[in-house]
Amino acid sequence: MNRIGPVVASAVALVAVASLSACGDMADGAQGPQHGEPGHKMLQVGTVNGVGMVVTDADGKTLYRFDKDVSSPPTSNCDGDCTKSWLPMLAGVATPMLKGIQDTQVGTATRKDGTKQITLNGWPLYEYAGDKAAGDMNGQGANGTWFAVAPDGSKITAGGKAGGAGS
Repeated sequence: MNRIGPVVASAVALVAVASLSACGDMADGAQGPQHGEPGHKMLQVGTVNGVGMVVTDADGKTLYRFDKDVSSPPTSNCDGDCTKSWLPMLAGVATPMLKGIQDTQVGTATRKDGTKQITLNGWPLYEYAGDKAAGDMNGQGANGTWFAVAPDGSKITAGGKAGGAGS
């Protein structure tokens, strides 16, 4: 009696089930590769009290756009010292995961140093170094040029702060 055939068939079935179950996490509405894979970024919609829906990264940190950037063609004008406070959201090795964001609005801009920065509706995206926790929006309205990003790529003007949070 040959027992190798059933053992091989069982092993193949286990691999198939494991592969399918790994895709099960996608049911939460995320598009693209799974969070946690090396080189993958995430854009998702979060809510900030008093402001409403904003775009955040995988950790729930608010993403911003800079009025001195250009959306067409997508161009970043935050370089040098500017990037010490405003951290460009650089593209990973693969298309970013999206949750609540239209994939047709996500792209990249080539920065002056040659790196690729993720854009939303043409606007390069940044994190603010002064935001320490999910839901922080300490860079909002800084210098009248930095604004949290809405899911459609437009700037959010609610919740603005006066003062200087860097260039």
